[in-house]
Amino acid sequence: MRVLVLAVLAAWLGFGFNTASAEVTHPPLEAYGDLPSIRYMALSPDGSIVAFAERREGADYLVTFDFATRQKTYHVKIDDVATRDIWFADEENIVILASETKFVIGFRGEFEYSGAFSFNLKTKHLKFLLRGTDNIYPAQGGLGRIVGDDADPGHIFMPAYVGDRYSDPNYNLLRVNLKTGKGRRFKSGVDNTVDWFVDKDGTVLAREDYNNTTDTYRVYTYVNGKRELIYELETSQLPPGVTGIKADRSALLFSDGSDADDSGNVYELDFSGQLTPASLGGKGGTIERIIKDGNRFVLGVEYSGAVPSYKFYDPDVDAAVSGMVNQFSTASVNLVSWTDDWSKLLYLIYGSDTPGSYVLQDRETGQLMLVADERDNIPPDAVGQMVSVNYKARDGLNIPSILTWPAGVDIETASKLPLVVMPHGGPESYDAVGFDWMAQYFANRGYLVLQPNFRGSSGYGTEHRILGKGEWGGKMQDDITDGVQTLVEQGLADPTRVCIVGASYGGYAALAGGAFTPDLYKCVVAIAPVSDIRPLLVDVKWDNGRKHWALDYWQENIGDLDEEREKLNAISPARAADKFTAPVLLIHGNDDTVVPIKQSEIMERALEKAGKDVTFIKLPGEDHWMSDGDTRIEALRAMASFVDQHIGAEAE
Repeated sequence: MRVLVLAVLAAWLGFGFNTASAEVTHPPLEAYGDLPSIRYMALSPDGSIVAFAERREGADYLVTFDFATRQKTYHVKIDDVATRDIWFADEENIVILASETKFVIGFRGEFEYSGAFSFNLKTKHLKFLLRGTDNIYPAQGGLGRIVGDDADPGHIFMPAYVGDRYSDPNYNLLRVNLKTGKGRRFKSGVDNTVDWFVDKDGTVLAREDYNNTTDTYRVYTYVNGKRELIYELETSQLPPGVTGIKADRSALLFSDGSDADDSGNVYELDFSGQLTPASLGGKGGTIERIIKDGNRFVLGVEYSGAVPSYKFYDPDVDAAVSGMVNQFSTASVNLVSWTDDWSKLLYLIYGSDTPGSYVLQDRETGQLMLVADERDNIPPDAVGQMVSVNYKARDGLNIPSILTWPAGVDIETASKLPLVVMPHGGPESYDAVGFDWMAQYFANRGYLVLQPNFRGSSGYGTEHRILGKGEWGGKMQDDITDGVQTLVEQGLADPTRVCIVGASYGGYAALAGGAFTPDLYKCVVAIAPVSDIRPLLVDVKWDNGRKHWALDYWQENIGDLDEEREKLNAISPARAADKFTAPVLLIHGNDDTVVPIKQSEIMERALEKAGKDVTFIKLPGEDHWMSDGDTRIEALRAMASFVDQHIGAEAE
């Protein structure tokens, strides 16, 4: 097998870099484990200021920076819940999306409860949106969703379940006052309504319903003043459906979830129900996201890959963004915000000499301005060089991957490096160029880090993704194994010093590596892992019902709960605990609502019963994504010590 180096990621400012550095800074572990210094930066509609979350002395604050006065203002502490996003509703109001794990008396289990807050820059008041609104259903996860701006400043549209706890609530569209935080019913949905699309003038362009009982998906429109059914599909899984509105208001952008092509099979669905192919493909392959305005009118698309590329309907905007991508061609240029008139664009750029830099592009002057670094405590020389590589799996499939070199190591002469393999979660996700805090920490401490996009990963075409169906513990795992063996055969990795580290599905892959290729790894770190598949599917069935599309999705991708019992048991690491030879570190948040902590508890019991070396760290109050800085630091400290002990300097 052969590694093909596709691109070494050079300095984003356009300067070259040396393959080795005489002096390498080693920032403290806390600099990696804590949340980034700057997060969720957004431009105001006129581009005069930016808003963002700033991490300061272990707490998050809402901050604005004025470009004219060069003044930074700290407004309010936003540390009680996990901040998920920040943007401007209008010039005066900043919206903060946050969430926390919540338990509601009278309802089964915990759920991730989201909420939106509005902060007024003039009054300095912070309002919890929808609080005080009549008859809001008490147990719902997506309460912070905002689906449109109102033409009347100070108002937005939000969907929410409305009804008492003793009946099935309806998913209604509410018009919300940002000053008071209260919402009023604007349009009524039903209990199986899943989304709303609305114009600024209040015209409801689309309502989506999905009935789990009948497996029926429907799209309605109100463009003619009354509800009209324009599309119906029989499907056992909720499709992507309406993804946006065409800019000229002539049609909806729509996907039925078909695997027909790499562009995601996106169509235009007009308001009479006619489908025609949308012209969104052809520039970068698989669509990563559709770029929309506040009312979800489609402006362009971002294509996936090791680094993103873009296509916009407006040729001038397309030229401006393409110019940035071409200027920093070996870096990852991520468009994150823009002004209403698109005169200013904000990017977050990652490369091998920056842990993330927010850069402002002024189209009128042609100037670029560095606004802030995402992490102000990690200097450029500490960043490991990221390399996009391909290798061949044993059946010939191309596996695109990210390889991060130890900081300061000469990539031309390096050999026999200790290797940390980091399979991603999802598994329908992928690793691309960016500042991965775990990968960069280990690279800074002298480890080579491999992040393989095994089959089943998204981002590299439909065929690559669907090849993972039914391959948990099978070919998906072989792809990871083949990546390790390729690096060993190339002389880059030391076969006696390899550790596998992963979270979520990556945690499953780490455990599967320890169970099914025990001679390959000297240590295993599994964060929030799946360890025993049948109990996981039973939980999905219990939480959602046997007819729910979520159960159908997981059974299609892993195996049938009842008919493939033996297969599911055979690919469950907890049922192969006796095969482990490497020590195992388990880490799990006790407020995880995605993979229950009992999955790690099952694994711990199985390993202990088999007489194996296992350590289990429970993170109180932590969710699936390790959103809290303090517990992330605790988890990284445990991982670092564990890996160092078994394949690092301590092991030597």
